Amino acid sequence: MNNQHIRRTAALLAVLLSFGSLLVSCSKEGDKTDGTQNGTVANNGIIPSGSDIEPTTGSATQVVTPDTLPEVVTVEDPTIGSYAQTTETVITLGGSITVDGTGATADGKTVTVTKAGTYLVSGSIADGQIVVDTTDEAKVVLILNGVSLTCSDGPAVFVKSAPKRVEFYTAEGSVNILSDGTGYVVADEDQAEGQIYPNACIYASEDLRFEGEGTLYVNGNADKGINTKDDLDVRSGTLVITSVGVGMRGNDSVTVSGGEITVTAGGDGIKSANIETVGKGQVLIENGTLYITATGDGIAAATDLTVTGGVMVINTKDADSSSLSAANESPAYEALRGPGGGMPPGGFGGGPGGGGGMPGEGNSNKSSISAKGLKAAGTLIVSGGKITIDSADDGIHADDAVWIKDGSIHISANDDGIHADHTLTISGGVTEVAKSYEGVEANQITISGGTNRITASDDGTNANGGTSMGGPGGWWGHSSESTEEDTATGTPLLTISGGYTVANAAGDGIDSNGNIVMTGGTLYVYGPTNNGNGPIDFGDGNCNMTISGGTFLAVGSSGMADTAQNNGQAVFAAYMNTLQAGTLIGIKDADDHMIAAFELPKAIASIVYSSSALTAGETYTFVYGGQAGEATDGVVDVNSYTGYSEMGNLEAY
Repeated sequence: MNNQHIRRTAALLAVLLSFGSLLVSCSKEGDKTDGTQNGTVANNGIIPSGSDIEPTTGSATQVVTPDTLPEVVTVEDPTIGSYAQTTETVITLGGSITVDGTGATADGKTVTVTKAGTYLVSGSIADGQIVVDTTDEAKVVLILNGVSLTCSDGPAVFVKSAPKRVEFYTAEGSVNILSDGTGYVVADEDQAEGQIYPNACIYASEDLRFEGEGTLYVNGNADKGINTKDDLDVRSGTLVITSVGVGMRGNDSVTVSGGEITVTAGGDGIKSANIETVGKGQVLIENGTLYITATGDGIAAATDLTVTGGVMVINTKDADSSSLSAANESPAYEALRGPGGGMPPGGFGGGPGGGGGMPGEGNSNKSSISAKGLKAAGTLIVSGGKITIDSADDGIHADDAVWIKDGSIHISANDDGIHADHTLTISGGVTEVAKSYEGVEANQITISGGTNRITASDDGTNANGGTSMGGPGGWWGHSSESTEEDTATGTPLLTISGGYTVANAAGDGIDSNGNIVMTGGTLYVYGPTNNGNGPIDFGDGNCNMTISGGTFLAVGSSGMADTAQNNGQAVFAAYMNTLQAGTLIGIKDADDHMIAAFELPKAIASIVYSSSALTAGETYTFVYGGQAGEATDGVVDVNSYTGYSEMGNLEAY
């Protein structure tokens, strides 16, 4: 806290102590209504020009119920299912391997497929291996029907060469089990260039595809469960993967368009790795059901990660196998439904300008390894599906940009709920960050739609980069210039243009190291109770928060409180002696009509409110106490609010 802010706060407290409940009008000097900052955000090249990011509405009735991970059942014996089609070649595993047909040869306990074609595989072998080594420009299909195969000194299935691809198809109703050994993986420093070094239960130098109507258990005892140097594609069937390392890895890409996948991994759950080839390294989840438990990242893309559908339940753990830390738990949204009532305050009046977030803050409880739910080194887009994440690190993370376009997301994170190094856009869907250190964080954050609930033990939003201390000094009502060039230059910027958003934060409620611009939508901020943070925090110098549309509430402590400026829509701002959690508050106009009413989830000493119901220059009455109907996200029906007491009057500016 700087000396200017301390002197300003001390002077204001002296006024309150001297005059008790005397009302103090907010200064209107410098009110900005000339439209200099209209909230327009230029395209920055990360989100394609012409994309649909128009403001959309959200609803308080939209909620996300998190899914849970199923119990993983260990299976020791295979089951023969139903497969009615005939194949040219039948491979039967046993004390000795038999091959009925062409294209494959058996040598002891190893069978090698040398020609493209379809092969029906069944039976059990305790120490054998299937090798695919063909130069044909056509696919190899392995139909698994009641297979139990263990290889003690290498992969259970080793694809050396198959220029088209290898497909695994599980017969209807079948249960198949593949396991590798433990001591065959060659350390990186001991490998020679140009040689093949298998490191997975199913290892391939070529494309792999998984389909079927049965179940395949893959046990990676040496390192990975499934690993291919090319593309990995899952279309149907049930996959249950347990590995000491990465569960599933497609070097060039991973695509899931169907099926049910359960991964329990000692490393990342699902990942791609190719960053050297243009157009490679992506992960695409189109459909299917994924249950992932990983000591590392849940799903990690070397470049871009896209989710368009499906159901995902992801639990990531730190290296010590712990998941979320109880130290970072924040108030649940049920806390917004506290009892009515409250004690009258000792004072009420215009509020101070404020400082910003304290520099050098950090999350001491974050994981020691990367253990993010969804992670992309490039752009991460969610446009559908249902996602539940419980992570020891960030819930959703991208080194470039995150765009939430649609879908249903529930996040409990030990670090940031959603993080992007550059831009974060939420334009639709239903997103709940139920637990986080910082709720949503990026250099530039745009909320233009969707229903979003954010709970954080530090800042609710953090548009970071640049200076970290807060806005200019002076009485609330003081304005400062802002710029329309924020997006183009990469200056931190928080923009709210649509949607329904609730932020419940123990640190700064909404924080930008640059400007905050609100042009539409609904934003309720339940900020800190400590005076080292504020409900609103923007950057130094010419930075500010401007409002030209929408409905906005920010309540919390007063020690570092900032306010918003009228940029076409009036603002009501005040601070007062502490009102306790559970107290009902409201704002009435000169005609005695209640225009807004809330039930406080925590103690507050400041309020900033703006909506189209306010008119600059008109006087409004602040009320407290009484009774009202049930609150939703802290908001109560104004028609149900009765029995209140008047605290005082202030002009909107």
